Amino acid sequence: MQFKRIKLLMLILFLLLDIFLFNWWRAGRVVNDQVTDANVNIIDEMKNQKIRLPQFSTKVRYSSYVAAQRGDKQILDKVSLGKNATVSEPKDKNGVIVKFKTAKSLERNETSRDNEFDSQSITAPAGYRYNNILTLDKNNTDRVYSQRVFGLPVIADYGIMTFQYNNVDKVTGFTQRKLINIEKLRDDRATITEEEAIIALYRYNEIGSGDRLSDGQLSYDTTIHVNGFDIYLPVWAFEAYSGHEKYILKINAFTGENMSE
Repeated sequence: MQFKRIKLLMLILFLLLDIFLFNWWRAGRVVNDQVTDANVNIIDEMKNQKIRLPQFSTKVRYSSYVAAQRGDKQILDKVSLGKNATVSEPKDKNGVIVKFKTAKSLERNETSRDNEFDSQSITAPAGYRYNNILTLDKNNTDRVYSQRVFGLPVIADYGIMTFQYNNVDKVTGFTQRKLINIEKLRDDRATITEEEAIIALYRYNEIGSGDRLSDGQLSYDTTIHVNGFDIYLPVWAFEAYSGHEKYILKINAFTGENMSE
């Protein structure tokens, strides 16, 4: 008899637990649905103001804080520059400056027309990839490549490589800055979505009627310098166009805080 009572009590407890879990799941779903609806309304409002948006993602991605140091002249990766190049250091001693005595041929699709020079022979082995946003932000013919850190491009000055061109699309030289001794400071955690970053820009009045945004790029940007290390955090970066002006907008990918200058 006692066993039957215990069995009945356990069944009741399991039933109550199931009801609790169902209601908890349902409540969470309602909140998420409400957030989604609110986001849709804001996006519609932006479109009504003729703000041109990219095909943004609603996928949640994960990242972490990172610490890194700035490389000096020794970070120039071993590449075949030949006798045609001179190598020097910038004033801050972080990185290298390469100048070609004779400009090198290079097509815009990054493939050398006559195999004289190919930027990818330098950028790819060194861990850099073409950065569309940083290149779009230029007011000249420079092309910018970002160092990849834990799968994300660096948009701060100390993690990029920039190629300079003359008026006939020949490479005259490049600058290289590179992060070294890179360490994660904590485990990865969820970032806000590209959609949420766009909404944050709108709420901060960074974009308005008639403006246009490029595709967002989850990137690493520097925040503070501590004990010889720069601290980097993930940000959503966009190239924005307002009339005849263009500029980079940034949103903290953890907090949604506006980091645009």
